[in-house]
Amino acid sequence: MRAYGGLRSLALAAGLLAAATACSGSGEPTPSPVAATTSATVTPTVPSVAPGVSLSEAANAFSEYTLTDDVLRAAGDRRLGKELARDGRVDLTAADFASTDDRPPRHTWGTPTFLVPRLRPDEPLWFSVVVPRDDRTAVLTFAKGTDWRLSALSVLLPGERLPEVKHDAAGYAEAVGADDKGVQISPRYIAPLHATIAERGPAGIAAGLIAPGPYTTETAAEIADNRTAFRKEGFSYDSIFSAADYPVYALRTVDGGALVQYSLLRTTSMASVVSISPFLPVPPEGRWALGKDQYRDNMKIYETHQYVATVPPASAATVIAYDGSITKASGE
Repeated sequence: MRAYGGLRSLALAAGLLAAATACSGSGEPTPSPVAATTSATVTPTVPSVAPGVSLSEAANAFSEYTLTDDVLRAAGDRRLGKELARDGRVDLTAADFASTDDRPPRHTWGTPTFLVPRLRPDEPLWFSVVVPRDDRTAVLTFAKGTDWRLSALSVLLPGERLPEVKHDAAGYAEAVGADDKGVQISPRYIAPLHATIAERGPAGIAAGLIAPGPYTTETAAEIADNRTAFRKEGFSYDSIFSAADYPVYALRTVDGGALVQYSLLRTTSMASVVSISPFLPVPPEGRWALGKDQYRDNMKIYETHQYVATVPPASAATVIAYDGSITKASGE
């Protein structure tokens, strides 16, 4: 069976669901056909090692994912939708369905560009795709276990551009190992450094290593402002970021730096301290997970965030793409 056979099985199951819902008259648009392309910066020689995943296999896996994902979204099938994902995307996919009463948005895909690293067959296998999605550029990474599943997805931020990735003459990208010391920050350390500056801002140890921006120093400022505002209302407030125990994916760029995709978890806790304000307000985007508009004693909100960052040879790492949401919450 081909490596992407698991997705094919889901596609068949999804086809049955599509037939069952064909008369629903939803009026949703049908995603445009996907044409597989590759772009490469050519170097003089082609390595003799056969890649663990071929360019054609990556193209087939991506095509099957987009087709199956659309059918499952149209059918509102959360269970099978989660089967297309792994790592941080499992919780994010579940939240996508749950927060919309199992009517998540459907997506329109453009022409993809594949970033397939030349990996040995005995290494963990993965590949990335850069593709227009709903008029924005998305960066997706698929990883292989028994089959191919979506592991990470981020959307390019306004005004940002992806750096050029280094390729060999056959069109395969060069992976950067988690502990590679040939780049300014080894990929393994991007997530914990980002977590530090998102909590503490310029005062953190990551100052100078992670560039300021809306998902780093501005998040820290927001946390500080919330802590002050909640204290005035008689509540405690804290928000903690941690590096997720999910794979980190990195590719070499032509300038000698790296393009890194990684995840963070965020836990926000609020609790009543003194009886100034009687209730904790629930943020609108979290009401689907809590079922109430307010709580009296305490509340916890859990989030999963995925990022793409560039690590230039001699300057701070910069977050250029993001996706994330609340994945669960509790309160009393």
